[in-house]
Amino acid sequence: MTNMRIQLLEIPGEEQGMLASLVRLSDQSLGELESALKEVKLTLDKEILISQLRESPGLAHVSDLDGIVASLVNIAGTAYSSGVDTGDVIEAAIQTIKNDDVLELSDEDAETLKVRLSSLEKLEAIELIAKASELLKSNERTFHSVRIVSDLRPICLGKGAKIGGTVIVHQLAIRASRNGRREVTYIALDSTDLTEFNEVIVRAMKKDKALRELAVCSNAPVLSPPVE
Repeated sequence: MTNMRIQLLEIPGEEQGMLASLVRLSDQSLGELESALKEVKLTLDKEILISQLRESPGLAHVSDLDGIVASLVNIAGTAYSSGVDTGDVIEAAIQTIKNDDVLELSDEDAETLKVRLSSLEKLEAIELIAKASELLKSNERTFHSVRIVSDLRPICLGKGAKIGGTVIVHQLAIRASRNGRREVTYIALDSTDLTEFNEVIVRAMKKDKALRELAVCSNAPVLSPPVE
């Protein structure tokens, strides 16, 4: 079963390019990336994470930095979710790049990529971020965005369509992914529902704050972005 999962590994062309850019990274920048990942404040917020890494002088002008980090997290996440060794995923990734012919990867470059990936994938930061990301995605559906459209709808009476009153209708649209596919769920709400919905959100934010305080007491960093 493990070998089957490895054989089915697919890497989009853009991500293959990100992995290949790791080969072109200078030894100095590579060393600074490794050092920065050891010192970075862990977070699942990609913008904050990359912003922290770019504070290192050798990484300030690495254009593919966000893609490189994302690829590292994806490899670690694939290994974790599939229950296979990270080294096997790295081998499969390199073989996929060679087979797909999206870009040229010489044997020498392939070996360099393997060595660099193996070194970076051992970092605790990559492992923690990857596992946290996979845990968030382990549910049947993963939230992407939400929107509420509010309408004032007339209530018409008789053949003359006289407007006898109105009703306010709020349509909640929740965008999520399920098994890799995007879907939208529409739910009608009235004003009372909005009040209840708001109370639930406020309560959840209070619980979020309490759990963060508990994590601080446990000396365990919270990777989830802070609630603003």
